[in-house]
Amino acid sequence: MKAKTFLAFVAPSVASMLLLIALPLVGVVFLSVYQSYVKTELREVTTEVPLFGGQTREVTRTVPQPVLDDNGDAIFIWEYVGGRNLREASEIEGVVEAFKGPFPQDEGLGGKLNHVYKRISNYDFWSALEFTLLYTFFTTPAILIIGLGVALAVNRVTEGLRGSLVFISLLPMIVTPIVSSSAIFWMFLDNGIVSVILKQLGFGQIYFLSNQISTRILIILYGIWFAAPFAFIILYAGLQTMPRDPLESAMIDGANAWQRLRYVIIPHLTPLLAVITMIHVMDAYRVFEPILVFGTSVYANSVQYLTYFVLGVQDNIHKAAAYSILTIIGVVILLIPILRHTFKEQKAIN
Repeated sequence: MKAKTFLAFVAPSVASMLLLIALPLVGVVFLSVYQSYVKTELREVTTEVPLFGGQTREVTRTVPQPVLDDNGDAIFIWEYVGGRNLREASEIEGVVEAFKGPFPQDEGLGGKLNHVYKRISNYDFWSALEFTLLYTFFTTPAILIIGLGVALAVNRVTEGLRGSLVFISLLPMIVTPIVSSSAIFWMFLDNGIVSVILKQLGFGQIYFLSNQISTRILIILYGIWFAAPFAFIILYAGLQTMPRDPLESAMIDGANAWQRLRYVIIPHLTPLLAVITMIHVMDAYRVFEPILVFGTSVYANSVQYLTYFVLGVQDNIHKAAAYSILTIIGVVILLIPILRHTFKEQKAIN
């Protein structure tokens, strides 16, 4: 292929990546290392204060007022602050202070570590990071196991039933995250269908959303239910490319179902398992919708929700950009072991 033809072929993709990925990322980095504020100056402002009998009194106060340019617009000051926004967002100084103590004298190492954990978990970022990692580490292996199990089960049924089973299995993924998480939320409300059924069965009134453990479990179960169809459809497609010869040879050699799965099927699906893991880790680390819908950021917060809260509620674009950078760093750190393992396997095969 000629260089001119090749460049014409890849130019749209390169332009899209620059506009949709590189440029926004540069913008986020820029916002994270700068701080902007309105330039103000102290001015005397006179106001009329109403008194009894319809009388008023003038009061003069010195208050900060925005400085306006020639067009009457407020003047914004952009100040380069380096890593200050990142330090404030990550609250690293608080973590260092937590390890410094002081600690109760009568506690051992376990008690001191628990003391440190309680201090660190009081910081917004580290509390959000804790549940983000829990959500990622619990949902990732679960969707791989469930997705593989469903794919194997669907692959064994008759062809006439496969289409219907595939459609039913994909329903959680078809529904948008906001709608599906809202459905789970409504089911487990105090007067939701699950709570009412359990109460009718004699279990009493169960308040699923009233404590940290049950709320986190529900969000994690939602994440598994929502993401498992993605793993299923990828692995099911991989099973369709499975050659029959290795399986038949294993059966002739006396391998049982577990041995065929472990030594024949899983090695064939390993590249797909790696792809599913990488995609889900990136998606799970940015968990947002169930946190927003459940409205229980006290019990279960996430780095992505924290970014949204700082930007939308606190209106701090620079700190939100810092949280975005920390999210990217976290995703990269989680992907490094997966990429290294995949690279080693591919290098061994080649």
